[in-house]
Amino acid sequence: MNEFHDRRESNRIDLENINAFFKQCDIAVSSSDCDLDITIINISPRGMKVKLNSEEDFNKLELNSEVFIRGCIFNDSIGFLSSQKAVAVWKENSIAGLRFTPELDIDDETIHQMLSK
Repeated sequence: MNEFHDRRESNRIDLENINAFFKQCDIAVSSSDCDLDITIINISPRGMKVKLNSEEDFNKLELNSEVFIRGCIFNDSIGFLSSQKAVAVWKENSIAGLRFTPELDIDDETIHQMLSK
């Protein structure tokens, strides 16, 4: 079983109820040196499901391309995703799946606590 399918078995923290401002991230796709505007839909220590907020950004993100998350703000918890790398493992319509490389070194409960402050 590949690593992508492992995320399907992990707990995911749904961010639908969090103010959209706190779900925004700037990520740079290192393979094409461009910026993408994303909104995180759900997250786990293994990866996250994201919405690319424009068709142009969706087209820029290629499968298996490495992305570098420059910054992400959640209720003043700046930095828990900063400088994190991930790989695009699937994409459909405006939605994509990113697998963290390496996985986050925090567990589901810690992520949930940071996001619910």
